Amino acid sequence: MRCLIITCCCLLLAFCVRAQGGYLLLSGKVIDKITQKPIAHAYIGMMSKGTGTLTNDDGQFFYRFPRIAVDSVLVVAVIGYQPFQQKASSFQPNQKDVVIELTPTTPRVLDSSYIKTFEARNLVAEALGKIKKNNPQAPYLLSGFYRETLQQDGEYIEIREAVLHSEKDPRPKILIPEKVKAIRGRTFTSTNRSKALEGYAFPNGASIVTHSIDVGTPEYLDGKNLYDYAYQIDDTITHYLGKEVYRILFKPASTGLKAARNGVICISAADSAIVRIEYDFTSEGVKDVLKTGTNDKLFGKTKRDPKRLYTCITYKPFNGKWFLQDYRMLLDTQFEQKNAQVLGTIKLQFATTEIQKSNGNRIPETDILVDTENFSQQSIPKYDEVIWGNFNFIIPSDAMRQIVNTLIK
Repeated sequence: MRCLIITCCCLLLAFCVRAQGGYLLLSGKVIDKITQKPIAHAYIGMMSKGTGTLTNDDGQFFYRFPRIAVDSVLVVAVIGYQPFQQKASSFQPNQKDVVIELTPTTPRVLDSSYIKTFEARNLVAEALGKIKKNNPQAPYLLSGFYRETLQQDGEYIEIREAVLHSEKDPRPKILIPEKVKAIRGRTFTSTNRSKALEGYAFPNGASIVTHSIDVGTPEYLDGKNLYDYAYQIDDTITHYLGKEVYRILFKPASTGLKAARNGVICISAADSAIVRIEYDFTSEGVKDVLKTGTNDKLFGKTKRDPKRLYTCITYKPFNGKWFLQDYRMLLDTQFEQKNAQVLGTIKLQFATTEIQKSNGNRIPETDILVDTENFSQQSIPKYDEVIWGNFNFIIPSDAMRQIVNTLIK
């Protein structure tokens, strides 16, 4: 009888453990409380666990998390808004109609005389000097979702996606190769693609975005390069996670600067950490950047005129350090072939979905990144998210989903 009781207890315990296992999900939309408009690129997840995802262009999100983390706090955050914080257990299990309203923060307006006398370059130099203190210096592993899209006059004609693992070892004097592994990926290609856009693609956009995971001093601001730009504090101080954030505007200090940029550096007033760097290359800077050996691959032989090259890198806090949250890049190019003009837009995005500790050897050196051009071609008439399993991803926008109506079979 005693053995029977022990056996029953063990079975009951096993059932309880199994019931507590698995994953839960929340999906819905993040909107501005005042305007009711969707908020794109907002973080949603559990900052205490290092997991999360981002809203898409329509403000929609899909977040999957372990059932055992149900009592953790769900955070929704984006610069310029008050953060939303609530226990995940307060939502219904697997709730799919969540609407989260974020309240815009009231920016602090600065006096014009203060702006003129404020040494903005010193604030930037201080933030750059504190990178080693504010950012991780021990090995770590990032899981993330990668998406590369090509639009033709605003219509999506190619989408490449993947779940990536990227391992970084910031310790000095340790020389290791780029360690990135594609877990799974796919490609959607439309039959509507114009011949003018043939050959218009980055040879490997995933390599570009994973290089951005390095949290170090940007080369264009490193050392003497810092003085290549003029800096000015913006007339308003915004907020992120309830703390003040300075916005420092920068532009070339003189004409003739190669690969010149106009942009904004957002710096946390609390710890001088860089929260976001966002910039557009000048018209001449775009030409400088694209005068590379990849020109033939990028443009083919069609007449082209690059219009815009934009980059935005955002960071988020985890365990007292700042890690990459997401990287976005956009390239607009006007093509002309037989007197017909076509606007081609390439977008690259990598969003961190999980941060883990590492000993520097989580990804073997023999594992290499699968070229995005080799991802499996999808021809099913449905934008199916089942492929990602338990990995978090960014929901495709409504405009992206339209590509399935024009797939190459």
